[in-house]
Amino acid sequence: MDATYDAVIIGAGHNGMALGAYLAKSGWEVAIFEKRGEEGGGLCTEEITRPGFLHNVHCNYHTLVGVCPVYDDLELTGHGLRYVHPPVQMASIFADNTALTVHTDLDKTCASIARFSERDADTFRRLYEEVKGYLDLILLTLMYSPPISLKDITKALVVWGVEEKSEFLSVHLRRMSINEFLNQHFENDKVKAHLAFHAAIAGYSTDRPGLAVSLPLLVGKIDNWHLCLGGSHALAHALWEALAHAGGRIFLKSGVSEIIIEDGRAVGVKLDDGSVVRARRLVASSIDLEQTFLNMVGRERLPQTVVEQVERYPHMDWSFFSVHLAMTRAPQYRAAEFDPDVNRAWVVNLGYDSLEAINEHWRAVRVGKLPDPKPNAAVNSLYDPTDAPDGCYTGLMRQVAPFAIGRGGAEAWDERKEAYGRRCIETWQESAPNLSNGAIIDWTTYTPLDISRRIPNMIRGDWMNGLIAIDNLLDRRPSPDLSQYRTPVERLYMCGATQHPHGFITFAPAYNALQIIAEDYGLERWWR
Repeated sequence: MDATYDAVIIGAGHNGMALGAYLAKSGWEVAIFEKRGEEGGGLCTEEITRPGFLHNVHCNYHTLVGVCPVYDDLELTGHGLRYVHPPVQMASIFADNTALTVHTDLDKTCASIARFSERDADTFRRLYEEVKGYLDLILLTLMYSPPISLKDITKALVVWGVEEKSEFLSVHLRRMSINEFLNQHFENDKVKAHLAFHAAIAGYSTDRPGLAVSLPLLVGKIDNWHLCLGGSHALAHALWEALAHAGGRIFLKSGVSEIIIEDGRAVGVKLDDGSVVRARRLVASSIDLEQTFLNMVGRERLPQTVVEQVERYPHMDWSFFSVHLAMTRAPQYRAAEFDPDVNRAWVVNLGYDSLEAINEHWRAVRVGKLPDPKPNAAVNSLYDPTDAPDGCYTGLMRQVAPFAIGRGGAEAWDERKEAYGRRCIETWQESAPNLSNGAIIDWTTYTPLDISRRIPNMIRGDWMNGLIAIDNLLDRRPSPDLSQYRTPVERLYMCGATQHPHGFITFAPAYNALQIIAEDYGLERWWR
């Protein structure tokens, strides 16, 4: 295929499709080229256990619905997208069969926390309400804008007077770990463990210095977890439809082998089949740095400093091991005697009772050890009956895990996945005995190695496309030379999860790249 478009985008993940849809709605001719046989990247939903059981293989939790501007700008509900907002968002079940539940009703959440500590319930309410008051400001500044430096954020906090008015938001957060923040403000180990569990699911290592700067935002959306009806791929389909209605096109099974550069400018791409696609205005890559720069551009066409920055780019030092289950019944937890709402919780923490228990797992996975399972579990069918046959349920367990296991390396997962999956299931059954005796029809595993095999730009099972660390955030992500979505190659832009803020279904990398492109090309900003 030889053709010409205004914009050529590499990768049809959610960021690539979102940027493409915005540009197409701006009147540009847009084409997206995807190596795999389906659009959506991590937004994949498949029948990997039995027919009729829909499993979200990668992305399951959508936490910025109603907050992220992309949903409204691209009118995704008009393209069939539907969400449910579970009233019992999550729970932590502890070894003594007590439980803490987070609800969409703040009073109920605080009442649950108060059973462990009335002081912590009051602290949580004050933190939550304070953050809600600044949430739009935080989101616009820290997520849905091209990144600024921590120094500039510090100045902004002073100008806004936030630090003077705030009990929790402080310039000192950039030196604190999430654990340190929790120890400073909360007293009960189980309350602290639950809040740390929430941060960990979002990709934040709670012992890493500086990440306390993100905890207020995480708390502000702790009750905003949404389930995509019909599976996460429904979001990918809505994005595809928005793009198509605007005149954009996606070409599947059309991998890019080279970014064509003439006179220092990106002018198109060469596909794996040898055909050439020209770009009148720009090329944008939504995939990883290594493929984009070292393979498609080529080291010889880049400043040595950029090559070194790409080669040194830090990836996540832990990943997720998943178990997907087809079940005949929903879990009934022992802890329901303490709090009946735990049986309605969408996401459940199975075993972290303290910060030290979570720290122990961070230490284990960083040296390639498999920790004793304390997975989180989710049953989507509680709130989406379309994802399983009548009377049945889909289940998902996720456990923090290393990409490479000791001396066996990543390939050791192929031998150890089944046994480790059984251990995860047994952990769930200990908390929910009714999941024994034929409740599980079938199950399968999905390892960190499987992540990298399926989606190559998730290097070493890195679903965040880069380590979440204070020196790899904001204007330092992915490097000083690449942090503003532009690249050293004129007319080549980055719009994927390697960019600020990071991975997950935030759409922020694409949205922020759009702001830069609009500035460079004088686009009329029809979006809010």
